[in-house]
Amino acid sequence: MHGGAFPAWLAPVQLVVLPVAEEQAERAAAVVREAVALGLRAELADPGQGTLGARVRAARLVPYQAVIGAREAEAGLAAVRLRDGRRPGALPVADLLHRISGRVAARGTALWE
Repeated sequence: MHGGAFPAWLAPVQLVVLPVAEEQAERAAAVVREAVALGLRAELADPGQGTLGARVRAARLVPYQAVIGAREAEAGLAAVRLRDGRRPGALPVADLLHRISGRVAARGTALWE
């Protein structure tokens, strides 16, 4: 029915955080810790797992991807990618996590509104 693309509330991993380079890995790990503290199922896809493109493709079934590059890490932002291909842009990490946790709590099928 879902082809492995479960609704966000049911997905085994709800958020994957992708640092662009090793320099952003610590900030990305902090975002994962914040997400887990909010009750989200989140994972880090660090640069040691391949190129950014390869990591994005590997996480194609994860409802939310947060990409953290140098600019985002410095400004406390995360560039958002949705499983359906939309890219809402960069948001403050706290806003992003609260928005995702709200969508998960609603148990709906919409990823973003």
